Amino acid sequence: MRASDALVCCAVFALLAACGAQPEAQKDPVAETPTPVEVPSLQDFGGIGGDFALVDQHGAPFELQSLRGQAAMLFFGYTYCPDICPVTLSKMGRVYQLLDEDQQELTTLFVTVDPKRDTQEKLEEYLDYFAIDAIGLRGDKEEIDQVVRQYGAHYSLGEEQEAYLVDHSTYTYLIDQQGKVRFLFRQSDGPELMAAVAEQLFAEEGKP
Repeated sequence: MRASDALVCCAVFALLAACGAQPEAQKDPVAETPTPVEVPSLQDFGGIGGDFALVDQHGAPFELQSLRGQAAMLFFGYTYCPDICPVTLSKMGRVYQLLDEDQQELTTLFVTVDPKRDTQEKLEEYLDYFAIDAIGLRGDKEEIDQVVRQYGAHYSLGEEQEAYLVDHSTYTYLIDQQGKVRFLFRQSDGPELMAAVAEQLFAEEGKP
């Protein structure tokens, strides 16, 4: 064996030995614990909300009172929204994952403020993309305006352009099993917070 080959063999042997032996002081890193979410309490927004009647994305009449016994997340928007609406619907998908078995007790309601472009077919196609079984709701301008007023929301159409944008409220309303608004989520609130607050409704329902 040549001297150079002997040196290579020694180096490989030393490397394998080092890999096989771990110092006793070396320990597996401790898994990071997620920072707990500080969960605000439910509130009573007696001044806003209430029952209403519109039409869903399948053309069927819908009344909020038909959801008695179930909680709901309601927000106003439109299918051509470039950011806020798709982000909110995507967050709701994560909320359902976090709720797990309670997800069947929470319904997402998407009320369009742009019924001129958001036809029944457009609403159905748009909401199917998010795969969360959201109920899309529409009506004529007077019917939608009534619901907007009930919930203290607002919107403004920029119809001077063909591909106009709509300025609209970004709150998501948590509605309890009796049809009352119990929390207002801001656009900046994450799905972890939204799920944790909604869980309080299910805990309330389970109390004797």
